[in-house]
Amino acid sequence: MSILAALRRKWNYSVESPSAGRLVYREGNREYTFPVYEENGVLVLVGVPSEQRIHFFFNWYWHPRDFPALTGARILPRIAEHLRENGAPVKVLDRSHGISRELQFHPELFEHRGLASELLETAGYTWLSDYSSIDLVHEDYGLEIGGIRSEADVRPILLALQRGFPHWHHSHIAHYERSREPGWTVAICMFPPESCASGSVDEH
Repeated sequence: MSILAALRRKWNYSVESPSAGRLVYREGNREYTFPVYEENGVLVLVGVPSEQRIHFFFNWYWHPRDFPALTGARILPRIAEHLRENGAPVKVLDRSHGISRELQFHPELFEHRGLASELLETAGYTWLSDYSSIDLVHEDYGLEIGGIRSEADVRPILLALQRGFPHWHHSHIAHYERSREPGWTVAICMFPPESCASGSVDEH
């Protein structure tokens, strides 16, 4: 067996999409789940995994969310190549770091806010009656629904948003008593959250 063949065998991997908005990459005993979505005919692969697992003794275990640059440099081109082999143009989207992250601006989030409003209306929720705002979260690429009056509405609102944005894998639920928008807050983001729903009581 040649050296190259041995290396390919050693680093055997698989790529699959088990559900809308999710792409799973497995290599050895490690598994990475990435957000993926289509935009203007292009498949967009988000370059930060939303979940990581490791396999030990016949079971899968959650793994810390650190994703070293060297690991990304190995994995992401493989996934992009796999997707291109199926005839799809591919773009890898990574999040900015440092000061540039604080200056992030995604104008398409305004359109997403409109979609979120429609999703909530379809689910039976009315602005200023059941919730008070839909805010953009540019740093984490997401939305935050604030001032939700009833705790019983929190989970249904989250589920409605997850159905509309299946590639946004991160969510937070928080409750604020003393704020400009007292009540419950639901945030849903594409990148691992660092700013949305600070003071959260739940994460998914």
